[in-house]
This record gives sequence, C-alpha cells and structure tokens, in this order.
Amino acid sequence: MKKTGLFILAAGFLGFMALPVNAQKKVTLQEVQKETQKTEAAQAASTAVNPAAAAVAVAPGTVAPPPAVVPLTCTWDVTDYDFGKNVVQLKPASATFTLKNAGKDPVTITLVQPSCGCTSPKYTKEPIKPGEKGEITLTYDAKISGFFSKSAQVKLSDGQKYVLTIKGEVQKDEAAPATAPAPAVVAPVKK
Repeated sequence: MKKTGLFILAAGFLGFMALPVNAQKKVTLQEVQKETQKTEAAQAASTAVNPAAAAVAVAPGTVAPPPAVVPLTCTWDVTDYDFGKNVVQLKPASATFTLKNAGKDPVTITLVQPSCGCTSPKYTKEPIKPGEKGEITLTYDAKISGFFSKSAQVKLSDGQKYVLTIKGEVQKDEAAPATAPAPAVVAPVKK
C-alpha cells in the first residue's frame, strides 16, 4: 500500500514537472494526500470488480510512463500582478489578465474561483475563438491595510487549469477616519 502511494506521488510529480511553469498549480500536502487516497480507493474498487485489472498494475521497481499531458492552448500576458504599494485602503484595486487562444478550437473560461471572498472576478463569458483574446479581471476589496496576496484558479473548457495571483500592500487612507466617530451625547432637557 505504501509503495503504491509513493509510486503515485512520484508519477504525479514527474507529470507536474513536465508542465510549463505558468500552468503549474500550487498544491498543499493535504491535497496530494487526498488525491492519493482517491486514486488508491479507485484502484481497490477496480480490482474488486475486475481481478484481471490487478495484473495490469505496474510491478514494483518499474517506472510507469507519465500521464498524458493536455497540450496548452492559451497563452497569458502575465499570471502574477504586483500592485506594489499603490493600493489605498477602502478603494478596490483591479488587475486585468489577458489570455490568447493559440489553439485550433474555441475555448471558454468555465470557472474563475478566487481564494477568498475579498477578491471578485469578472471574465469573458463567450467562447474565445482561435487567435482571439479574452480577459479576466480580479478586484481586491482593500478594506484592511497591510500586505496581501490572493489567487484565483481558472479552468478552461479544454481541460487546462491556471492560477492567477495578485499581491501588494494596502496603504492607510489618511482622509478616511481611523475609527467610527463617537455618537453625540444628548443631554436631557429640563422642564
């Protein structure tokens, strides 16, 4: 069981390293472990249903071919945007990312999932024809001063996944009140 998990992890790593840097997704150890568990469960179910499937498994000590890689069809102008210190507190900051369809078929942006609720996406909804461009705009709600780094996972209809990142430092707005004004105290009227 442990050898199978290590094998799957090694095969996944090799497949991941074969992708261009801008297509690689940052993952946590917990996500890798969950994927490994899902794969092992699927293999166990397959073996239980079809014992002959166990004979197809790769023998220990051998290397399986890497999984098929979906060819990249889109190119991005940038995937990381740094606002620097140009973000003012309480004023939303937006960055627009442009992708060009370099493939032979139309591509649709099927999902833009921000890492938190403080970032909202806007994106091209209609199919992007070959040679044409689409846009994704990420807007950060700069309520809190200080450094921020947010990301959004993008999925396309051709199976590609990308991660877009925005970061910067929110500066306090000197014109905005630091705290809410104290309520006015009204003295009772004597009769």
